[in-house]
Amino acid sequence: MGFTGVLMIGCGAVLSWAAEATARGRMGINSLVGIRVGYVTASDAAWLAGHRAARVPTHAAAAVFALLGVFALVFRGSEDVAGFAVIAGSAAVLGLVLWAAVRANRAAYRVVAQERAVPGVPVPHGSKPGQSAPE
Repeated sequence: MGFTGVLMIGCGAVLSWAAEATARGRMGINSLVGIRVGYVTASDAAWLAGHRAARVPTHAAAAVFALLGVFALVFRGSEDVAGFAVIAGSAAVLGLVLWAAVRANRAAYRVVAQERAVPGVPVPHGSKPGQSAPE
């Protein structure tokens, strides 16, 4: 499990770096790094808002990756137990990344709705950006 441990620690470090670079605005919209779902890529402001909203769950996913990597390196028991821990932890990472994507899209939607809204007309909850309130 040595290679797996090193790989998971590396994934955690890269994921944490990417979360900070995008949330702080050091890395804008690109085709390689970042969350690219729904409204997040609609504008630079939506990208930044989305990544700021996703910062906590993304760092949590990175921490789980790193802890799993350490576990895989130091665990001296059964390969079955270590394998189960890595798979279960990877499922937790997936859940955290999905949570981050949902948070990012919701935050980006709010920005896009404000960018496309007609001045003086409120954007109702659940409407599409640019739509006015029903009459």
